[in-house]
Amino acid sequence: MTTKRPTAAELANEERVLALVDRVIGLEAELARASIYFSPTKDDFDVLEREMQGLRQQLAAVHSTRTWKAGRAVLAPLRVLKRGRA
Repeated sequence: MTTKRPTAAELANEERVLALVDRVIGLEAELARASIYFSPTKDDFDVLEREMQGLRQQLAAVHSTRTWKAGRAVLAPLRVLKRGRA
């Protein structure tokens, strides 16, 4: 009965596979731990949604100012030149 000994390349491949499996298991555990500690509740989402809506309104208010519109008009040729080079 003869047994084939693995080559150095086969051993290296097996070692890489085991290292990757170990890394995946570690990442799965880390994700599970993080999801327990950082899982936001519906109330948290509602607060964030309201905050995001307020920020969108503030941004819209900035975009509607004369200063913003004038700045866009002044910088428009530079944006066109920049797009031409890209």
